[in-house]
Amino acid sequence: MSHPLVEQILSGKVPEAVKKAAARGALPIPREDQIELWACLRNDSDPEVKIQCRQNLASIPFEEWQSLLREHSFRKEFFDFVAKVLARDERLAILALRNKSMSAFTVEEMALNAPATLIDTILDGQARLLECPGIVVALLKNPNLNASQGRRIFDLAEQFFRNHPTIPKIIEEKLGLKIKIAEAKFVPEVEEKKEVEEKIEEVAKEEIKEEIPSATEPTVEQVEEEQAEEAAFPKEAFKEELVQEEVKNLYQKILKMSVPKKVELALKGNKEARGILIRDSNKVVQEAVINSPKVTEQEIETIAKMRNLPDELLRKIAMSNEWMRKYNVVKALASNPKTPLPIAISLIQRFTDFDLKFLMKDKNVSEALRKEAKRIYEARHTMKKMDFKKH
Repeated sequence: MSHPLVEQILSGKVPEAVKKAAARGALPIPREDQIELWACLRNDSDPEVKIQCRQNLASIPFEEWQSLLREHSFRKEFFDFVAKVLARDERLAILALRNKSMSAFTVEEMALNAPATLIDTILDGQARLLECPGIVVALLKNPNLNASQGRRIFDLAEQFFRNHPTIPKIIEEKLGLKIKIAEAKFVPEVEEKKEVEEKIEEVAKEEIKEEIPSATEPTVEQVEEEQAEEAAFPKEAFKEELVQEEVKNLYQKILKMSVPKKVELALKGNKEARGILIRDSNKVVQEAVINSPKVTEQEIETIAKMRNLPDELLRKIAMSNEWMRKYNVVKALASNPKTPLPIAISLIQRFTDFDLKFLMKDKNVSEALRKEAKRIYEARHTMKKMDFKKH
């Protein structure tokens, strides 16, 4: 439960001067309530309040975020901020997901695009999965889901979600695993509901036990490791929050630039500039973004997924030995329906079996590519069977 003064400020029942004092940290309220308030006011309509709150949040050290997420409960709006900003650091995202006050809705949103390490953490919270099957559905839609995680979901669904209206079908489509669906609707009988509730309570108790820290003193190595982690805490996680207005201004400046100036900015500018210039209507400008010595693998992966780019740009990425050594770029490029079919077919030869199975079901790509993915998958498994028989 938030401090009463926090509730009043967020409900708009106090003068503007009080809200500005809160943004400066000048109110006599506990530190955790102050931070929660800053997170909730970081998009306030008053520019002074908004900027002050974002600066305050950016100044909070990593170890304090760790303590807050471990020990305190917060309102939904705070966890919206966590999911959008703090969760860029996986260590903080894991702590947030283990916090019982994070809403199922926020977890469901995170589950759609969470990296593999966070998917494991979400799957560990079985009590929450049983209470909110929508999280399971979101995980099944996540492109980062790997084979072992898919199997964990299948095992969970076999036990608890046989009668769910969509989960068994999605599992069969995405994972190729069939769950025997019972005839009853997904409304458990009293006995079944009681059993599920008991299971939720049992799992929740186990999770609480697992989270109780050891009472032993940390070793020197553990202390050094924690210090290294704190030093690595990415302050860039707040960068986007702090420079939104600057990005808007940058966009307006770019609109007025000549082509040579845009090319120069594409080659020498920052990530935000490249993100704007890659959407420029001039192909020379777009190519300059690709050729920039500062462009990162993550940016190229994002560009490779874009469906509004000319074929020539996608071909250029495919011709780069540097980027074709990166599996995520290969996967993004091959899965883009705008990529020329011969290039896509050559790239899926490198797909893992798991990604081939997903591609076989992907309605966004051409039928020819889906058929080729199926052919490659079946050929691989035929070869494996033949090798097994020889031995």
